[in-house]
Amino acid sequence: MKYYDEGATWYDLLSSGTPGDLPFYLKEAKKSKGKILEIACGSGRIYLELLKNGIDAYGLDLSPGMLGILKEKAGKRGLGLDGRVKKADMRTFRYPFKFDLIIIPYRAFLHMETREDQKRCLLNARKHMKKGGRLILNFFDPRMDIISKIDCKWKDGRIKDPESGKTIRYKSFSHYDIVNQKTSAHYEIKNRGQGLPNKRLDLSLCYIFPREFMNMLELCGFKRWELYGGFKREPYKKHGSELVWIAYR
Repeated sequence: MKYYDEGATWYDLLSSGTPGDLPFYLKEAKKSKGKILEIACGSGRIYLELLKNGIDAYGLDLSPGMLGILKEKAGKRGLGLDGRVKKADMRTFRYPFKFDLIIIPYRAFLHMETREDQKRCLLNARKHMKKGGRLILNFFDPRMDIISKIDCKWKDGRIKDPESGKTIRYKSFSHYDIVNQKTSAHYEIKNRGQGLPNKRLDLSLCYIFPREFMNMLELCGFKRWELYGGFKREPYKKHGSELVWIAYR
């Protein structure tokens, strides 16, 4: 998780989520009557909103840097964590109780880059779900028309830090490995405006096709699932804006 630990200080600025994901997950969480777990809760963009709304939510993440940011934000907002958040791996985490809902937002499941890791994560999540419980996650639709056009050239980007008002300058490019079904993103952060050193950060994810994931859910014992083409539960057709999955134990 080097990308997240070294990039924790600017992660929220460059990674603002997928449009519509926060209200969707909040709405689904409010439907649940018991405990909720967010896997890969990161710096708390979604998790802290769950707490703010009085939801009985727990969180885990593998990056100490991101969890540090989450705890700092929780303190500023007056939200007590009470041991609800911990450092843990989505493949091997353990709790002495089960959850009505487990969520893996913002494409975090794609860090499971091998079939074996994907299976371990799903089996572990299912093990921690109550009967009839739900697993909800999302990841991008791997459109070959887009993948085939990636030019692998560095592109300039800028974003303003809302706290300091200063501009962060960075360069980035993406690359798809079609043979191994992986995508990588590379960033060069030139200036945060707060005296931080320049950084080169690299992120790798797998990508998963819909039928492939259906087979994985069945293999891991999920009874049924729903697939949507976006956070408004629109039907998945040829190309959704996002693959949104709801799987039932």
